[in-house]
Amino acid sequence: MKPQLDNIINRKPLYWLAALLLVGYTITVTVVHQQLKNTVIESKLDELNQHILYQKSLRKYINTELKPVIYKLQEQQILSYDYFDPHVLSGTFIARSIYKIFDENLDSKKINSWKYRLAANTPRNPINQATPAEIELLDKFNNNPDLIHIHQIDIVNGEEILYYAAPFNPNDASCLTCHGDPKDAPKGLVEKYGSVNGFYEKIGNIRAFISYRLNLSESMAYAHKTFMAISIIILFLVLIFFAIASWAYLIEQKRKLLVARQQEELEFVAHHDFLTKLKNRHGLNRDFKEQLTALNNEALHYSNLWVVMLDIDFFKAINDDFGHDIGDITLQKFGAILQEEVNTLEHAQAYRLGGEEFLMIIRNTDAKIINAIYTDICESLANIEIQGLDRTIQLSAGATEVQRDEHQFDILKRVDNALYQAKQQGRNRLVIIYKGLK
Repeated sequence: MKPQLDNIINRKPLYWLAALLLVGYTITVTVVHQQLKNTVIESKLDELNQHILYQKSLRKYINTELKPVIYKLQEQQILSYDYFDPHVLSGTFIARSIYKIFDENLDSKKINSWKYRLAANTPRNPINQATPAEIELLDKFNNNPDLIHIHQIDIVNGEEILYYAAPFNPNDASCLTCHGDPKDAPKGLVEKYGSVNGFYEKIGNIRAFISYRLNLSESMAYAHKTFMAISIIILFLVLIFFAIASWAYLIEQKRKLLVARQQEELEFVAHHDFLTKLKNRHGLNRDFKEQLTALNNEALHYSNLWVVMLDIDFFKAINDDFGHDIGDITLQKFGAILQEEVNTLEHAQAYRLGGEEFLMIIRNTDAKIINAIYTDICESLANIEIQGLDRTIQLSAGATEVQRDEHQFDILKRVDNALYQAKQQGRNRLVIIYKGLK
């Protein structure tokens, strides 16, 4: 029984394709996830830049518009030279206060917002006192003038927090009015904050930095939904591609298998007998050449090679007396006996040369075994039961041992002569002829 096509198709390429697509899908969705995350971060940083520009604009307004008015009032002695009120003269105080109001409004509307903080090493307002980690960051800004900002993702209580920090501009001469020697500062400033913190700064030094923190949970949740939608679409496309590729591959493999099977069947028909399913004369010519080549090859260690030709005695009478259908059954039974016999041998083949004439090629044997094989075949043939055949079937045979460097034609002629002698001697016997003997 021939195997089903689906059971013999090599599916390993499909498994490799599936593995490759799985790896590709994993890499793709990983890249997409990271890209979406980066997009969220970049979007939030762009949003933050607007806040920072607002902060800078506010400080610029204080320094260029508000403070000059206060200084002019002092020159006009409307205000005392020592007058100081952080609500109108401290850019840091004003910026933080405005941002606090802005942040409270956002919180009241449940809008996720950036949390603003100012950090300094020796601030006048304790609320701005830098932590050890912030002092370390402030030192980093002072030691690296090219570092204009940093941003990173921190995990706090299992949530992703986007952190951004940027330094103040380095101190210039105008900054030292309020942050230099306390003696030069307005008395109102010293009276309010004391003469220790916030003073003795140097030109070029960065005295503080601002930082912002934003909880990314809400934004990342939205990005995650987008990521899941994109992942499902990509997976769907990958599955469609795999299905189409698999279908095309299986169709092509089945086509190739059908072609191969047809070729095998044509090969079988060309080299096998239709009735007995044994190899025919074409098969013998092909195999015999290979056997003779192997026999002449010392490296293959062939000890010897025997050829046995067999003929059913008085087969024409069986056809004439019982009909050709009985004759065909007899040939089929005989072919089955020969096939069963060669299956028990390690190196043997059986052929139907035509009509009632058959041939066996047996390797690595001797005359004694050849006689035993002939006897065994005769017993099996005598014991077969064919309905409608009332006659014992007998067998004549001739055998010869092949010699090295012999031609196929000479061997077949010699074994045919041995079979002829068996018939001449009364049939139902085996005659062995060795090379050189008549």
